[in-house]
Amino acid sequence: MSTRVYPTFVKGNPRLRVFLPNFFMKLVKSKINEPANHVRFIIPLEMTDDDVKNYLEKIYNIPVCQVQTRLYEGEIKRNHKNYLIKEPDYRMAHVTLPEDMKFEFPDLFPKAKKDKVDEDESRLLDQAADLMKQRRRNWDRKDVPTWFGL
Repeated sequence: MSTRVYPTFVKGNPRLRVFLPNFFMKLVKSKINEPANHVRFIIPLEMTDDDVKNYLEKIYNIPVCQVQTRLYEGEIKRNHKNYLIKEPDYRMAHVTLPEDMKFEFPDLFPKAKKDKVDEDESRLLDQAADLMKQRRRNWDRKDVPTWFGL
């Protein structure tokens, strides 16, 4: 299922070509408490249960017990000019892994790292504010006292 164009085989060339699918799978965090071996993905409409299972097993080497897919209609919204705007339809795949496997959603923004970044940002902001105060202090009017204004 690949449309990528590869050069034709020439004698002597190694056959080390990897054909990747044109599908994407978006990992979704569940809003409800699901067992640790359940994972949800948003997948394209053309993808089937077998495609999802093969995708996970062949590319990521993840054993899959069961796959269930369901179609969802995109939400219809009305904008400020009273036009109707429909979001695209999508398919949700519910994947069940073996019972001994546990899936934990990756922590993209750890708390300790975030606290350190916040401290660094606040320190840099304070330094920038001090520099601005020094630069504003009557740089063009040296004879005017400081109490007169910035």
